[in-house]
Amino acid sequence: MDETFEIRLPKYATIIEKNLKKVLGMSKIVIVTDAREANFGELRASHKSLVVSGSRSIIWFVLGISPEALKKLRRRFSFGRVQVVNEFDQLTENGLTSTDLVVFLSAGDGLQRESLVPVTELFLQHSEIDLLYADSGHPTNEKADPLSFARRPGWSPERLRAHCYVGETLVVRTDLVVCSGGIDDLALRHPHDRALRLTENAKNIRRLAEVLTIAKLSESRPSASLQAVVEHCQRQNIKADCELDESTPSVRVRRRLTKQPTVAVIIATRGTSAEVFGEQRVLVVESVRSLFEKSTYQNFSVVIVADTPTPKTVIETLQQIGGSRLQVINYDRPFNFAEKNNIGAMSCDSDLILLLNDDTEIITTDALETMVAMFNDAQVGVVGPMLLFEDATIQSAGHIFSPDPTDLYRARNLETAGPQNLLRVQREVSSLIGACMLIRRDVFEQVGGLCLSFPGNWNDIDFCLKVQLAGFRAVFTPHAQLYHFESKTRIAKRVDAEVGKLGARWGSVLDDDPYFNPRLQRYTNIWKTDSTSQQSLDDALSLFLTIA
Repeated sequence: MDETFEIRLPKYATIIEKNLKKVLGMSKIVIVTDAREANFGELRASHKSLVVSGSRSIIWFVLGISPEALKKLRRRFSFGRVQVVNEFDQLTENGLTSTDLVVFLSAGDGLQRESLVPVTELFLQHSEIDLLYADSGHPTNEKADPLSFARRPGWSPERLRAHCYVGETLVVRTDLVVCSGGIDDLALRHPHDRALRLTENAKNIRRLAEVLTIAKLSESRPSASLQAVVEHCQRQNIKADCELDESTPSVRVRRRLTKQPTVAVIIATRGTSAEVFGEQRVLVVESVRSLFEKSTYQNFSVVIVADTPTPKTVIETLQQIGGSRLQVINYDRPFNFAEKNNIGAMSCDSDLILLLNDDTEIITTDALETMVAMFNDAQVGVVGPMLLFEDATIQSAGHIFSPDPTDLYRARNLETAGPQNLLRVQREVSSLIGACMLIRRDVFEQVGGLCLSFPGNWNDIDFCLKVQLAGFRAVFTPHAQLYHFESKTRIAKRVDAEVGKLGARWGSVLDDDPYFNPRLQRYTNIWKTDSTSQQSLDDALSLFLTIA
């Protein structure tokens, strides 16, 4: 036994030595709190959480604290784990280095017990990460469900402009704090302002799908600052008019049209008629008519890819509406939605391509204008609007993979805001529905258009994932709305071969959608915490009118 012990000891000693080096490599965590409007009870609650947060080396920098409160905090027992300071000089005396972490924590909020353990491990294992945010818990005052949870998606710069969806607790490397204005400056700023300034300079932003913060307030809706977004746009040279919706709250960044790119609208059809709003109509005719008569943006042409059975009278009516801005291509092959759209797109020249189903109709007159303006950002590859059924319920607010691809909040009330006002803001998504997608032409050509191996379904999902693989973003905007009378033309069917092909190509992405959250319920089309409680369902189905 002694011999065996002597042989194994060096091995364990080496492991211990490596772990010690890791721990010593990140020796300090600085918690930064603005206490100017805080009472001592809130500071006491935050202090208590820091003691059990999982770190033995915390410096708590409390700005604006009264001398009396500071003395009380310093007298509180913390096992020597928390050193409380209120002067920047006291902070710098501790010799901060670029490997130290800074955590911005609001007064009264607390860190989840042992939560700093996975946080520090993540930063140690991934030296490229310089900013991290995570989920949070919020009190409900209900015994059965004492907490509700804000489960956050992955990094979404477009959404951050709308509101501070990343939460108020941010974990940041010291060097990023320094180049973003410094600790004392950032600590006193609005959380939305602070998040924007830090992320502007961050090179690698990571979401941790674990609860990091237990908030003092039950309100989980992100805060928003109009002034912060205006200044952000100025720093980033984003030409836009910013508007604050206080009821949400959120900021709409309405990008200005600095130029008028040409748009080719591709509509595949066979001239189907159906009853809509109590009247019989030819769907494609009314779709095209709404474009020409309602859209505030008119620098477009229309390409109709018509199946051979399309009635001649329908073609004649379309030509009367569109005139020289409309061309018709005859399609005499077996049904393949992807091929139809590719043929239409390649038959003309334009800066942008709008793939549009024949059973759609404009609701917001500036829908096309709103989407076109998004391409002022060179990293945006595809944009999609909010689509509504005939009864004004949601048809699609972008796709989520849970892991089954589905339209987010399909058939839900339009007044549904979703958790953290998910449905009220522009945001990045993994995929958009092909019934209405506006695409940068060079991106369309770069990724090879729609894949012909998906003749019926999933071609939009495959396309959007190819766009993101090429380095571009897919953006959903609720500020552009169209009707989609989907069931009026055909009922989508799941083809096993197509499902299998999609899974073979994109299985890893479908299983881990970056704009979903692994702590949410799977195989559902709502943003619901993985819980059977009524509270989780109420949060997921929150109605805009009830919380405004």
